[in-house]
Amino acid sequence: MDLFEFILIITSVIYAMAVAQVLSGIGRLAQSDARITWFLPHSIWTLTLFVFIFLVWWSVWEFRDIDWTFPMYLYMVVAPTLTYFASYLLIPRSVGQGDIDLAAHFFRIRLPFLWSFLLAAVAGVLDGKVLIGEPWWFPGRGGHVALVVIVLAGIVSRNRRVQMLVAILVMLALAYVMVTRLWNPR
Repeated sequence: MDLFEFILIITSVIYAMAVAQVLSGIGRLAQSDARITWFLPHSIWTLTLFVFIFLVWWSVWEFRDIDWTFPMYLYMVVAPTLTYFASYLLIPRSVGQGDIDLAAHFFRIRLPFLWSFLLAAVAGVLDGKVLIGEPWWFPGRGGHVALVVIVLAGIVSRNRRVQMLVAILVMLALAYVMVTRLWNPR
């Protein structure tokens, strides 16, 4: 086993745990007897996080041919770890018999969730520069910049409408990045 295979296994395990968090959380909500008050930004973020995990996971393959070092390995573990933390926060842990207000839950975890998502996204945005020296600017970079700016707007605002707009725009920015970077690789 070479070092890239080891890195791929480690990051895959962490991303798989993040996917399991999202899916098991949705499953707990679906099976709950509690009265759930849905919050559309929370639902959009759940879908966005699920898509984000697979997009970042897929992008790891771009680095299969580089000469790995231990600092590079440590860098590659940052994004999946932060993504796992974000997925752990997003869905409420306890979904017993009481009411579940997903808006209240979202605003309770908003800052740690958005910060961990933002830092994971930045780690994913900079991976090409850090690992293979890609140029600072290329056609897909606009989506990356938009993603960062949009999430920062979500961090500074507690306004429900802003949070709705942030959730939608992050999903659109991810779609843009997916089309420009992953379907049309460097």
